[in-house]
Amino acid sequence: MRNILTKICGAALFFSIATSTVYAGGTINICSDKNLWYPFTFVKEGKAVGLQIDIISKALSNLGYDVNYKPLPWKRCLSSAESGDFDGVATASYKDKRAVFLNYPSDASTAKKSTQRVMQVEYVVVTPTETGYQYAGDVTTIPTPVRVPRGYSIGDDLKKQGLKVDDGAAGDENNIKKMLRKGDGSVVTLPKIVELLSKKDAYKGKLNVSATPVKSKSYYFPFSKASKITKADQEKIWAEIANVRNDLEFMGEMSAKY
Repeated sequence: MRNILTKICGAALFFSIATSTVYAGGTINICSDKNLWYPFTFVKEGKAVGLQIDIISKALSNLGYDVNYKPLPWKRCLSSAESGDFDGVATASYKDKRAVFLNYPSDASTAKKSTQRVMQVEYVVVTPTETGYQYAGDVTTIPTPVRVPRGYSIGDDLKKQGLKVDDGAAGDENNIKKMLRKGDGSVVTLPKIVELLSKKDAYKGKLNVSATPVKSKSYYFPFSKASKITKADQEKIWAEIANVRNDLEFMGEMSAKY
């Protein structure tokens, strides 16, 4: 009898240990950008929503975590993660200065399309319709100033290529309003944002989107270096995010919402 009980207890202990290596559990606090970054991250009825939020939430749920999201102005989200107020950021591209206080997957600094990304995102050039401009791959031809939201890494990327960048405004719609009001330059943003805004009377027929993307970037779910989530658990979460992203049925269902 004792041997049977010993075996049962041993099996239960093994199951508990094995399960804990997969289901870490606990609560993860995440900040996100409150700007309209449709359909990836945006705010609806005060809550963080979007396709990238769906992917992260599904991955964390699969691993037994509860999640708290807090939409914030982008620069405040990053600074709050740096100070340890949040465990992670949903989502961010890789930058050396962010990697000082955020943990990224190991290939984030080198891969053009990381295997552990949340999603790959393409940026396009938007100009007033009457200009007739079409971007064809030569960044030096992009009408300046090139407007991008404050604190976004795409602005730094374009500055490094010698372009005059206006990154003083928060949000893409503010940049589009500014471009149309001044009648000059361009906006670099996401195709879906332009598609969404073009449904509004204020923008109908006024925005031209170049077909060739100006940039394609991997976006990640990086962790604050001040977070108590262990490196091992961070790796498991990134691996599960990749599994969710590659689940075509799930991605199809989520994409259909937007």
